[in-house]
Amino acid sequence: MTKQRAADYPCVLPGDPTWIHDAQYLQDILNSLAAAAAIAHDHADPERYVLPHLPYQVAADTLGQIRSDMPPARPGALFLIDLPTFQLEALRQALDVLRRAQDADADQVLDLVRDYATHCLLPPRSIDDVVTDTQRILAVLSLDIPAVRTVATTLLLDGEHDTGFRSARDELLDAWRAAGIDP
Repeated sequence: MTKQRAADYPCVLPGDPTWIHDAQYLQDILNSLAAAAAIAHDHADPERYVLPHLPYQVAADTLGQIRSDMPPARPGALFLIDLPTFQLEALRQALDVLRRAQDADADQVLDLVRDYATHCLLPPRSIDDVVTDTQRILAVLSLDIPAVRTVATTLLLDGEHDTGFRSARDELLDAWRAAGIDP
């Protein structure tokens, strides 16, 4: 665990890494968007994919980093990571663009994501699936309820897992279940 810095966002993550491991395809889509945006920029069409390549690349790299840092599955366990704010913001920006594509407000993004999701994935996925899965990941990473702060503080300080901690943990697990994550 690294020392908490003001520019980091403490994230408490569920012990079952399925929520992020199953997101490999999202990382691939974001990498594809980053590559397409870089090429569009090089051809004097920087807004073709809405964002410059860097936010897409940061979002893809963030998913890859979290996926590789997750320990083996331990259902019911909680893990704490520091996520730099710029990484969380890149994921939010990418989600905003995916939502625009979902609403047919970003045609080039929609075409790329739809082609990838339907032709490169088994089972094929729709733009709605891509948006929903991205939202789910962002919900875990950006969950900001008092229970997160209680759990994070206890884990950071190696505090006692007293009644307050257990109550906060249960509230956190319930919030994840409500978001469709099996903790």
